Amino acid sequence: MHAARIWSIVVLGCLAGALVGFGLGNPPGQRAAASADLLANTGTGTELTGFATPAASPTATVAAQTEAAIGGSFVTDVYQEVSPAVVHITNKSVYEAFDFFMRRHQFETESTGSGVIVRDTGYILTNYHVIADARQIVVVLNDGREFLDTEIVGADPGTDLALLKVEPEAPLPTAALGDSDAINVGEWVVAIGNPRGLDWTVTAGVISALGREGVSQTGQTISGLIQTDASINPGNSGGPLLNARGEVIGINEMIVSQSGGSEGIGLAIPINTAKEVLEDLETHGRVIRAWLGIRIAERITPSLAAYFDLPVDFGFAVKNVFAGSPADIGGIQSYYTDRRNFHYDIITRIGNERLDEERELLDVIRGHEPGERIEVEVYRIVDGEYSVNTMQIDLAELPADAPLMGII
Repeated sequence: MHAARIWSIVVLGCLAGALVGFGLGNPPGQRAAASADLLANTGTGTELTGFATPAASPTATVAAQTEAAIGGSFVTDVYQEVSPAVVHITNKSVYEAFDFFMRRHQFETESTGSGVIVRDTGYILTNYHVIADARQIVVVLNDGREFLDTEIVGADPGTDLALLKVEPEAPLPTAALGDSDAINVGEWVVAIGNPRGLDWTVTAGVISALGREGVSQTGQTISGLIQTDASINPGNSGGPLLNARGEVIGINEMIVSQSGGSEGIGLAIPINTAKEVLEDLETHGRVIRAWLGIRIAERITPSLAAYFDLPVDFGFAVKNVFAGSPADIGGIQSYYTDRRNFHYDIITRIGNERLDEERELLDVIRGHEPGERIEVEVYRIVDGEYSVNTMQIDLAELPADAPLMGII
């Protein structure tokens, strides 16, 4: 009996030692990886060192994989891989002011932002507002190299994106561009940039939401934005938002903040949007975009239609039509009213697509090329009477000097 008790204590001691060695002796990353392997390779009825092991629950498996990812320092891996392709951008510009005696003075000012190298020949993607009105743009690489004569290849204020070019003596490190259509809410992301001038700062978080809408620094409404709780601050603009594989899935654009600092709501332009813009900027120096030539007054909703007794409860009431635009040539008319009569057009369909939201109208037009013909259905209301018209309109290229705010 005494001998049996001694053997029991020895066996338990060995088992405890093995468990301690597995649970505490390994580095955290190895422990998490071992846990994930154990859970992945163990099923109901499987014998492990003489003991029956129950099946791992899905929740436990996900938890183990998450622990393995974090314990494996994926943020460190992403930073080490991509940070050489992230640049610090300084915008040196001049502004004028008048003193008390109305004498004009010029002052130099500097602002900073971030960018990411997308071509090893020196092409850098950033935000338009980072380089707007610049007299000189200075680009500094992670290894300390400085480029004082940076060229603006092209810019698109409508998406707040710009393409820069430096002239390196040797190929530069680049960041791989991912697929922003393949991302999901809850995925881990990493941001690298220069917040408040603190060079090559890395932060991490998750994708908080998709399809957000925001007004950019250029005053343009941008839809389809990626929301993240990875800390974003002024100076991160133009830098990359990366997935756990180190692929660029977004270009950091703005923060939603009452204090001016990070409150965990950052927004990034999807990289698939940036890819389309990048191609045009490389080829043409600007984005080739179709336009109809109107401004919208109001989106028609069922409640609005009921209140004003409108003949249709969807679509968009036209406010302005630009002279000489495709809409003007095609017959769409601006809103007009005086004390005795009123007139307005409501665009309800383009082709077979029913228009329910403002961004849909903009997206439909941007989905066509300049020169394409579209069929537009218009409800025309004059003094309470209405007619339905179908117009054939030939889209044109958005003029370079067109005011962008609210233009479709």
